[in-house]
Amino acid sequence: MKEGDLILVSAEATGLGKPMEAVIDKIETFMGQTLVTVTYTQPDDLSGFGGCFVDIHITKKQ
Repeated sequence: MKEGDLILVSAEATGLGKPMEAVIDKIETFMGQTLVTVTYTQPDDLSGFGGCFVDIHITKKQ
C-alpha cells in the first residue's frame, strides 16, 4: 500500500453498511498501529469526504 493507491474501506469501518472506494492520502504509524487517511472517490452526505482508518479495514483494489 502506498499514497495514491485506489482502495476499499470496509463497511464496518465506514459504518455505512457498504464498503467505500477511496484514494490513500497519507499513511502513518501511531502507537504501533498503521493509520491510513483517505479521500472517498464518490462521497455523499452520509460519508463525508473521507476519514482515517486502521489498515486492517483497508483492501487494495485490483
